Amino acid sequence: MRVLFASVPAVGHLFPLVPFAWAFRAVGHEVLVASAEHTGRAADCGLQVVDVAPGYSALAVLQQLPQDHPELLESFGNQTLPVDPTPWAPVFAAINRPLVDRTMDLVDDWRPDLVVYEQVATYGLLAAARAGVPAIQRNLGVYTSGRMHQETAGHLADVCARYGISDLPTPAGVLEFMPPSMLPREPEGWFTRYVPPGGGLLGDRLPERPDRPRIVVTMGTNAPRFYGLGTVAKVIAAASTVDAEFVVALGDVDPAPLGELPSNVRTVGWMPLAALLRTAVGVVHHGGGGTAMAAIDAGIPQLIVLDPMDGTQQTTGDAVRERGIGLTTTPDEIDATLLKQLLTDDAMRRASAEVRDEMAALPSPAQLVPRLAALAS
Repeated sequence: MRVLFASVPAVGHLFPLVPFAWAFRAVGHEVLVASAEHTGRAADCGLQVVDVAPGYSALAVLQQLPQDHPELLESFGNQTLPVDPTPWAPVFAAINRPLVDRTMDLVDDWRPDLVVYEQVATYGLLAAARAGVPAIQRNLGVYTSGRMHQETAGHLADVCARYGISDLPTPAGVLEFMPPSMLPREPEGWFTRYVPPGGGLLGDRLPERPDRPRIVVTMGTNAPRFYGLGTVAKVIAAASTVDAEFVVALGDVDPAPLGELPSNVRTVGWMPLAALLRTAVGVVHHGGGGTAMAAIDAGIPQLIVLDPMDGTQQTTGDAVRERGIGLTTTPDEIDATLLKQLLTDDAMRRASAEVRDEMAALPSPAQLVPRLAALAS
């Protein structure tokens, strides 16, 4: 069987698909990934990838949006992404549009038997419609789907007409992202265990546990590129008086704007986050679903810094705080007291261990493959 995986160009959207691609391939199915911009990350995971939008820049797409649709700036601005993100369909349509044409060509050439797509990749549903095969949706965070795909397709009506797609198929299956105790809504499909994705060079040995407590700081792959390192700088300033080691994971972002760092702070480039978090007692991050799940997998508390410039992470922050496995704050409110609480709050540590165990008991991607493959038979 041939399985096509589809993701919009964002590492946090691509990586939740990777363990399922591994699982399908491990039992002998052919696997291909359609994405853009960050295709090298999928290739580093050992997967075959087709760049369906050469030259794609998520930053350029988002910067162009208010010029093409000035009404969006007033309608959305820095609003929080709701649990039902259907109103954001014009944004999703702009992100998906450049990915469609080459994906349709890929579908016609490769003829997949099944399409697995992440929640924002409406073009994956278009691919399934074009191929006449079932589709499986991988949810992200706590978000429901509502009518977001239908509304997104409505903004892509010209593209749909070009490829003879009159109706979007209903997903044959939906894979939830968060564990049951953190989902603030009825489940849309099946719960599955989070398996840390990604590949990368760990150096000449595994990351070692330090002599004193370590806190990892990461603001994801997109926020530092879009909004700069201002939030990171505020975390570092607060960290300077805390008796802990702080490791700031910047990925591909140049740390030079941060200037001279305190003696207890250092930066690292791209590396698998899961390996680093297993050496830490806590993590400070931007509220990305993948980072939140990696922290749950490591069983450590979280401090989520919700930047007012980015309204897409509030719902994840709410889920983390309400389950008792972390705290939320803003860049202007980050201080040493919060960082010390991350180190010393036993209730958060116990709750984090509970959710880690809850998630570990869920079916793995490999266990779900027979059920998913049966949908295409």
